[in-house]
Amino acid sequence: MTARKRRQTIDRMELQCPFEDGAESSYRPIMSPAELAALCGLSIKTIYAWIEMGRLDGTFRKRGKHVLIWRDRALDRLFNGPEWSND
Repeated sequence: MTARKRRQTIDRMELQCPFEDGAESSYRPIMSPAELAALCGLSIKTIYAWIEMGRLDGTFRKRGKHVLIWRDRALDRLFNGPEWSND
């Protein structure tokens, strides 16, 4: 028998704590892919690739050429969403 790893989830309060009023943060609640990439320490290409793969479904809206991402939803999806395979 193999032991399954128990997944820890991050609750909403933990996700929002760094962004509360008065905290030193320049990240707005609605961000661009470039801002999300900077927040996560990733490249912009990675964010766009994840959008195309459906990994960020439910966290963004496209308006013309612009992509608007809800910061808290995106972080929740990245930390608490389903596991990804390496495809």
